[in-house]
Amino acid sequence: MIPRAIGNGGRLEHARALAAIAVRDEAEPQRWRGYFERLLSGETIGPLPFDAGGALTTSHSVSGQYAFRFPVGPDESPGSGGPALRTFRDCLEQPGERDVAIGVDLSGIVPDQFGAWLDALIREIRRQAEVRAAVPPVVFSLRAEHPARPTLLKALRDSGGAGTRAALRVDGKTFREAALWEELVRASHADPRIELVLSGRKQPLTDLMGSEKPDTIMPLSLFEAPADTAWLGMQFDLSAIPAEQIERGTGHLKKLVRVGVRLADNLIDAVTWPSEQLRRDALANRRLAAHVTGIGDLVLRHGLDPASFSTLRLLQRWLTLFKRQLLRESLRLAEERGPYPALNADQLVRTLAPRYGDVRARRIISRRSPRHRQLLALSPYCVLPRRANAIPARKWLNLLPLVRVADNLTMHGSQVRSLLDRADYERLLRSTWALLRAGQGP
Repeated sequence: MIPRAIGNGGRLEHARALAAIAVRDEAEPQRWRGYFERLLSGETIGPLPFDAGGALTTSHSVSGQYAFRFPVGPDESPGSGGPALRTFRDCLEQPGERDVAIGVDLSGIVPDQFGAWLDALIREIRRQAEVRAAVPPVVFSLRAEHPARPTLLKALRDSGGAGTRAALRVDGKTFREAALWEELVRASHADPRIELVLSGRKQPLTDLMGSEKPDTIMPLSLFEAPADTAWLGMQFDLSAIPAEQIERGTGHLKKLVRVGVRLADNLIDAVTWPSEQLRRDALANRRLAAHVTGIGDLVLRHGLDPASFSTLRLLQRWLTLFKRQLLRESLRLAEERGPYPALNADQLVRTLAPRYGDVRARRIISRRSPRHRQLLALSPYCVLPRRANAIPARKWLNLLPLVRVADNLTMHGSQVRSLLDRADYERLLRSTWALLRAGQGP
């Protein structure tokens, strides 16, 4: 069983427990255990916290996450106790599930039955909370234009949503419908349990694999991803790095990334995934969402001007270096442990060998075969400082172009939006969307 986070007072104890799990299969466990403990106890690296609407929680020690499309059959009803409801109940009841957050896409429910189904799901969450010590976080998602959207938002307001959140997928059509857009901005700004997740292109980590069609929202990272895929969320908090280590140059950064990527790779194997299908996906694709956070706090601490182009340029160089280092360490681990199995690197070598020869073909493929399918994740919220006296945020929005460095754009860390007025919050969303579109071309 994965150990639980036990609050700031038990940070060191938690770091030791998590490090012990991460070194189980290491050839030199004592060496790596020390590295892992130091980084975890200092909060520079750690499991991605669940945005619970207010203060961040660390209720998940490993931060596994997955999402699925709620499978309502044509003849099922909420009161029938059919396969769809049993599937959801099984998710909540899995022994290791308390360490894995659940995303449930409800877009397949017909509007006239949506309210009844939602009531049944919330009742099931409450029932589990009465009989279990811990229930995993649940995020319900919909397309923003779905006719049942008002029903979902009303359920959150009226009942508290049984500790759940709603994530609405926003695309170009949403921005063009002025009344809808205004409603979404108003609702999500007022209620931290309502998330707006921007649809956008995902950059593949390697050109040897094709793209995947996203149709759900990952509940911790808050980005689009294919249904029934398993992800590990890790946080690299730049604001937790001591100032003197940043001032020494890139040496500490390289060590930080090396240890962090290895820790995350070990924890992918340690998560108790709730189904064999998810476990297979986790091991075959080794999907890692490495979230870089605390950029705004770092700028504030060093007295940099967020409105200055030189600050943006400095941070862009730094993040690009961070991204390259992530890939280098993933490639380094692939040399040691093999690339992620779904890449099928050996087959690719055999395909190229007749043309290039075996040695050259293997070299070509190895340079493009990382250990992980995805890596760097950035949220527009990470450019904002998390201190109320550093807001208003308008000058901080000049740092938003940094999100284009990421492999995955996320909306994690949105609790800072409570420090923004509604106009600046809308400006952040629109600017981020414009940056995404600019990167996608016509």
